[in-house]
Amino acid sequence: MEKNTLIAIVLSMAVLLAWSFLFEPEKAETPKQVVEQGEQPSATPPPSSAPQAQAPVAESGSVTPPATVSGRVPRIIEVDHPLYVAKFTEQRATIESFKLRLFTETVDTNSPMLELCKSKDPVITLGFLNKTVPDISFALFAADQSNVDLTSKGGPQTLTFNWTSANGVQIIKRYTFHPDSYLIDMDVTLRNLSGGLLDENMEVQLNGAPFEAVPGYYNNPGILTLINNEVDAEEVSSIEKQEILSGEIHWVSYHDNYFMMAVVPDGAVRGSVRMNPAEGNQIRVDLVTPPVKLPNNMETLYGYHLYFGPRQLETLKALNLGLERAVDYGFFDIIAKPILFLLKWLHKGLKNYGLAIIIVTIFIKILFWPLTQKSYNSMKGMKALQPHINKLREEYKDDKQRLNSEMMALYKSNKVNPMGGCLPMLIQIPVFFALYRILGQSIEMRHAPFMLWINDLSAPDRLPVGFHIPYTGGLPILTLLMGLSMFIQQKMTPTPGDPTQAKMMMLLPVFFTFLFINFPSGLVLYWLVNNILSIGQQYYVNRKA
Repeated sequence: MEKNTLIAIVLSMAVLLAWSFLFEPEKAETPKQVVEQGEQPSATPPPSSAPQAQAPVAESGSVTPPATVSGRVPRIIEVDHPLYVAKFTEQRATIESFKLRLFTETVDTNSPMLELCKSKDPVITLGFLNKTVPDISFALFAADQSNVDLTSKGGPQTLTFNWTSANGVQIIKRYTFHPDSYLIDMDVTLRNLSGGLLDENMEVQLNGAPFEAVPGYYNNPGILTLINNEVDAEEVSSIEKQEILSGEIHWVSYHDNYFMMAVVPDGAVRGSVRMNPAEGNQIRVDLVTPPVKLPNNMETLYGYHLYFGPRQLETLKALNLGLERAVDYGFFDIIAKPILFLLKWLHKGLKNYGLAIIIVTIFIKILFWPLTQKSYNSMKGMKALQPHINKLREEYKDDKQRLNSEMMALYKSNKVNPMGGCLPMLIQIPVFFALYRILGQSIEMRHAPFMLWINDLSAPDRLPVGFHIPYTGGLPILTLLMGLSMFIQQKMTPTPGDPTQAKMMMLLPVFFTFLFINFPSGLVLYWLVNNILSIGQQYYVNRKA
């Protein structure tokens, strides 16, 4: 029984680890339409309860259509913001570069700012499904200014682009920047000066590519959509055919572990989200608006919010757009968020997330001290009963049912729980996976230093030794110390009477050492500190006995 219990625990941890690497829990059962290769998806999304607001073209105050100048080179407009530096181009009136001031590409002191625009295509573009608006892929817009500076001026500022097609369809794009926020307002005015009816579905195209390579373990870039008030999550690697979601769309985003780009309609719209198969590590998702019929000399306004920044719970929640639902730690969310809150609270005073992890580990150990104390006593009791158990096994070796019955009676009469020895490992599993999620998906942990060679708690620990070590690259000192602590802990623990089980217990430190080599160093630190505390507790129990 004890051996089977131990095997079950080890296998359970292996299955949970595989699940964490390969799968995300289902967010919602959103109806999807999968489009086979060569099929043409319907261009019209579900009927909208109300079309976008239409208005006659204003006689005054409107932006004058730009003169067509043959061979004009598109200008680059730089937006200097306290939180980012962005570059907009007049070609398609879109974003060419978006660098975050508060985040760097690597942990190196001379590392450049993190670039979010790593797709080969512009990250935010417009398209029209019915082709009554000419293709704007090569449209050269005219900007109303050459640069925007929010670092020295207070209040929002606006950058306006406009373009008129040969058949008289005018598009005006206005970007409004807020000095204290990553949020950008994007308004698109579609103006019909063609002389006929304009029957269109406009789409906002979001192009994404991984913002960074996370070394060693967990990186799942994907698409998140808040549709029908439920979050739908799709990994980039899982989209093999075009998929279409239809319903009430609140927002759509592309994300990786720590950052995201999101398009948020100004008020939920009934439309569709079209996810296209990835080309290498490039992905495109389209937000298709409800259809609109626009008579001549009429215009309609589409309002959106763009978010380019960290997947940080407090930052997203402050926007009041529902984007905070993009931060989800899966099955262990209910444990992960309180632990993250505690870590951040401790970090305010300690200024070191490694020390915060140590304090949280001590707190958890104190919280579960009575349970682990009972577990150690149970193991001692099991060892004392081992001679009696061996006699029962010999006496009833041909009657398994009677053997189990006699053993359970023996445990009950001596008040020993045969599963008590596994309790310390079992109670750590939820905390372990909660920390695993926090370190892999919480922006606070990205590039968070601890001490000495450990300069990133979200990455595996490696001590450079001047030459390459196969599989690891450097020495995983913290992981080796963790394995050594497990070995010491096993030697101090009362050994089971079953020789097979005893050998399996002694192999656990080796198994866990190899398992942890590519885990975040913060997770290894938690396990190491927990082992050291367990060794102290075991020493106390043994001495008291």
